[in-house]
Amino acid sequence: MRNRSQLELKFILLWKEVEGQPLCEEHRFHEKRKWRFDFAHIEAKVAIEIEGGIWNQSRHTKAVGYIKDCEKYNTALFNGWAVIRLPSHWITEEVLLSVKKLIEERCQTSTQNTGQAP
Repeated sequence: MRNRSQLELKFILLWKEVEGQPLCEEHRFHEKRKWRFDFAHIEAKVAIEIEGGIWNQSRHTKAVGYIKDCEKYNTALFNGWAVIRLPSHWITEEVLLSVKKLIEERCQTSTQNTGQAP
């Protein structure tokens, strides 16, 4: 496993505080591409991307990186994933409670559609 950023550590601690369901880290969601989500709830198909480096000209804010991110996120969407992108100031209890609720709702919908208990 790679080293976690300070923002990822902040997210993990706050996610535990809001009692969010367990998440998979570095989930590879595409068979052919090496794309990974920072965090994912696989059953609910909810991905969480921690958006660090937006103020210091990281790969994600340059044209080529931005286009590649658009391709990744749109491909995820077309495959049923909800992708939540969290810049540093959105890693708050209020926002994570909304993410937690989304995961719970998508799990319920998944269970209702399959007729199986989670």
